[in-house]
Amino acid sequence: MLSQVFNIVAPLFLIISVGYFYGARVRPEMRITNQLVMDVFMPALIFHVMVQDSFMPSQYVWLVIAGCALMLGSGVVAYLFAKLFGYHARSMMPPAMFSNWANLGLPLYIFALGPVALDGGIMLVVAGNVLCFTVGTYIYSGRFSGLSMLKTPIIAAVILGGLCNSLSLTMPPFLDTPLEMMGQVAIPMMLFSLGVRLTRVSFKDAKIGLIMAAFCPIVGISLAFALAYILPLSDLHRGILILFGALPPAVINYMLSEQYDCEPDQVASMVVIGNLASVVFLPLALILVLLPT
Repeated sequence: MLSQVFNIVAPLFLIISVGYFYGARVRPEMRITNQLVMDVFMPALIFHVMVQDSFMPSQYVWLVIAGCALMLGSGVVAYLFAKLFGYHARSMMPPAMFSNWANLGLPLYIFALGPVALDGGIMLVVAGNVLCFTVGTYIYSGRFSGLSMLKTPIIAAVILGGLCNSLSLTMPPFLDTPLEMMGQVAIPMMLFSLGVRLTRVSFKDAKIGLIMAAFCPIVGISLAFALAYILPLSDLHRGILILFGALPPAVINYMLSEQYDCEPDQVASMVVIGNLASVVFLPLALILVLLPT
């Protein structure tokens, strides 16, 4: 069991470590690379998955419902926690809700549960992005801007992919092959970029960072087990949901908090310490998922 867990998490953290040490030494400008991942490679991966004959969105309805319930539930728990202990709720809720679905989530599902888990992981990425650019931006900014979500390439890829899927359109090989190749770039590049980003984030406000480093996976895994018990999820989707709940806060939280001037130093601490703490919590989540039932 332990060797299996090690073989799953080691490739993820090795690639992140390469990005971290490269970033610490070279200090590369990753803005353009990150934009390429979010605007080109990730949309290509999502679109390629959604236009495959084997992809049937109806299979993931309960998983998406569970994922949305987990994110929203985590936000509610974070709000109550912040109010109870005197923390800033607007800066605490989004990091509890919006985690590294893509950077860590997709490769984690694949290594732990096999390539068959990719489609479900993609659906959670889609659901997470929809909530992040609607509910998330509302929490950070205090105003709702649904149109901004429609302008993101990932959502455009979801709409186009869903349309092609519903019409049973098949991509010719000369289009499908480059889409697949570009999509394959996304996962290792996101892990590498995450490592580089961890060199840029401050450790200020370490107390709230340490609190959230434990809060996010504990609440997320607890809600995942509760939802898996209530909702009719398959064993595969149950495993994906538990790993989804264990993921640390996403870097997008720091970017949005800075954009809307919502305690960016505190959010930065939650992101960096939470991702470092995932070295402990992700193996624990994997043990829970891989234990025989």
